[in-house]
This record gives sequence, C-alpha cells and structure tokens, in this order.
Amino acid sequence: MRNLQPRLLAAALLALALTACGSSDDKKLSYPVPDDICGIPADKDVLESLLDDGDKLEQDSGDFTLAEGQFCHMYVDGNDSVISDAGWHESGFELPDLFQGNEPEGLRYLEDGAYASWDRGVATVISCPGVSEKGDVVSVEVRDMKWDKESQSQLEKLVPSYFDAYKKKLRCQA
Repeated sequence: MRNLQPRLLAAALLALALTACGSSDDKKLSYPVPDDICGIPADKDVLESLLDDGDKLEQDSGDFTLAEGQFCHMYVDGNDSVISDAGWHESGFELPDLFQGNEPEGLRYLEDGAYASWDRGVATVISCPGVSEKGDVVSVEVRDMKWDKESQSQLEKLVPSYFDAYKKKLRCQA
C-alpha cells in the first residue's frame, strides 16, 4: 500500500500538468497582436488567427511609400507570417489580370468580382488615379505564408474593411 500512494500522487500530478498544458481552440500569441498591417487598420482577431506564434513580431514596410507600391512583411521570430503587397498598374488593369497565367488554387471572386480569394490570400484592385506616378490602379494582396485549411475563410474576413482602409490611406478619389 505504501508504494501505491507515491504512484497515485505522481499520476495525479501528471494528469493535472497535462490538463493545464492541454490544447485549446483559442489561439493566444506570445506577443501583442496589432490592429493594423504596417499602418493600415486590420481586424485584430483575424490577424491573431493568421499570425504564427513566437516570441517577437516585427512589421517591415521596406523603403517604398504607399504611392510607390509598398509591401508589408509581418515577421514572427524573423520568419514571414503575413504579407501585404501592392503594385501599381496602368488604367484598365482589372482583378483577373492579377492572376493571368498563374491562377492560384481555390481562386474565387467575392462581392460581384470586387475581391478575389484563394487558399492563401485575398486581393483587390483599386482605381486611384493621380496618386502615383507608376499608374492609376493599385492591386493589393494579403497572404498568409503558413496557410492552413482555415486561412482562406480567415483572410476573407479582411474583405472589404482592410481594402477600404487601404484606399482611404491612399486618399483615392475614385
């Protein structure tokens, strides 16, 4: 009986420890989650679901301004986690042109073709004449670099608010 008590105690402590460390559906990250992607407001809950866990989040918008075609890398512990990328085009460029010759898996169009979604990204094209010397239309994409089966539905939650905020930040008149 004496040998049984320490074993029961050890088993109970092990069970308690495993329960405390058990998995949870609520993803909590080790760093503060931002409510923007390099200064463009974005849904904090969506970002929390997309960003990788790690010790440190850094946002890098590079050397280009929004009018030059800014990109934003959200690095977790030095690894790309979420990227927002923009490119300017001449007038007449449309969303399907973004995928010409390279259609991503699971591509579908939302809100009457105003937005595109695929397994690891969302995109739109914004008419914004007079803002950039590089063109009158800007394409904007947000991609989840680690993507999983939930990425597409989570990314779609950024539509249209993130792209509307991007347009507002650029001061597009159209």
